[in-house]
Amino acid sequence: MPKFNDLDLENWREANINTDSLWLIGERDKSGKHNNFYHGNFIPQIPNQLIRRYTKKDEVVFEPFMGSGTTLFECEQLERKYIGLDINPEMIRFVENKIPGFGLIASMSRVISIER
Repeated sequence: MPKFNDLDLENWREANINTDSLWLIGERDKSGKHNNFYHGNFIPQIPNQLIRRYTKKDEVVFEPFMGSGTTLFECEQLERKYIGLDINPEMIRFVENKIPGFGLIASMSRVISIER
């Protein structure tokens, strides 16, 4: 069976991965670049769990509804590459200012290619 992540399955209990079907997350992570100002954004622990479960270091995560960059910030922290799209040019500028030089970020009106 192929390996889909970088988790050590022998010591999975130490990996801080939610293994239940219901994820109970006590408090929103407010560290780093997360600030919870944009409507519709979700707590960073959700993309963090999914990225660690289903990707490896240096793989690409595609985010078709980038918003304020929650998934992007987790990709940066977890050393994943990132492609993000959003229809709102204000959010594109916001995210570009938060992490200049990271990932590929595109709006409906333009595409910005940024190499690390």
